[in-house]
Amino acid sequence: MPRLALAAWTLVAFAGATACKPKQPPAAPASASNVQPSSSVLADADVLVKAIAGEDLARVRQWMTPELKSRVSAELLEEAALHLRREFGVAQGVLEERTHQEGKLLWYSGLWIHGAVPKNRRAQDDTPVLTAVLYQFALDERRQLARLLIREHWFLDAMKPPADAYVPVTRLHFPGAGEWTISHGGRSDAQNHHYDTVGQRFAYDIIVKKNGRRKQPGAASTDNRAYYCYGREILAPAAGKVILAINDVQDNIPGQRGKRGGNGVVIDHGFGEFSSLWHAIPGSVRVRTGDLVVAGQVIGQAGNSGHSSGPHLHYHLSTNDRRGGDFGLPAPFVDVWLDGAWHEVYEPARGDRVRNDPPQGVQRRDQARGPRVLLAL
Repeated sequence: MPRLALAAWTLVAFAGATACKPKQPPAAPASASNVQPSSSVLADADVLVKAIAGEDLARVRQWMTPELKSRVSAELLEEAALHLRREFGVAQGVLEERTHQEGKLLWYSGLWIHGAVPKNRRAQDDTPVLTAVLYQFALDERRQLARLLIREHWFLDAMKPPADAYVPVTRLHFPGAGEWTISHGGRSDAQNHHYDTVGQRFAYDIIVKKNGRRKQPGAASTDNRAYYCYGREILAPAAGKVILAINDVQDNIPGQRGKRGGNGVVIDHGFGEFSSLWHAIPGSVRVRTGDLVVAGQVIGQAGNSGHSSGPHLHYHLSTNDRRGGDFGLPAPFVDVWLDGAWHEVYEPARGDRVRNDPPQGVQRRDQARGPRVLLAL
């Protein structure tokens, strides 16, 4: 997996799930040289990058919220900044960047290109090796630095599937309202019937269960409305642009399978990452091609249209705008509740009960004590 320079919010669960590391990261494509010298979307990004590069770490510390400062010591910040400069060199500019809002936090994500000449190069060869470094941080209402992540990022257009060790840029939120159960998902054939499909290797099929059942007891198994997930709201997992929306495919009778994805949407999140959500009820899709969506926005209702034999929500992340994608990407969720416990980053598997809001009586993340720091150099 890409090396982490500084992670001031927990990545333990996800890092453990992607411990298999290729011999070397993909080479930088030619497009990596087409960078802008500074940010065009958020001046604070330039301030942060320049402060870390110029070793003005006291300024970064002063900028932090008290909570973040308590979890990121001056020594930790100094060690991470030194590692960043030693391993990746100096930031030359930004290749791609986005901002989005999550509650009270303004998030910035930017791929900055760093260049360094490897120490084992011959003296006459001073061509720098280009590396994409993700700077991802959040500002609170007072414009203080509340969250921070800096790590190496691999170029998708230079990768080949399977992308088992890829870490997405997009902060993906669980795409369903209320509690759902993963009926297919995980990193094995036994857990996930999509696993051997190149475009959907990390896909999820998601249903709703009550008392261990997926439908009302005694109800006809051929009635879509008898299934607990039928009609449940489908939410956009992250901000982006809708590049495909289908809304006119009839539901199947449970037990009979249709073709393709049925009704649903594909969302372009930027950075080469696309979300696909399928099998919605006909007429329930609330967005159209070209619409901009935000995380948590209702985009439809779970149904049984397309290549589906029973009501459920299908979700996967992939590399392009076609249903199925060029190849699938891991899709861990952020700020997610799993069986009643909160996780800052988690990639669920078959049988997990997941929700993006806390169960009744459980504190929300911003009311609870902050997560511990992880430094992985």
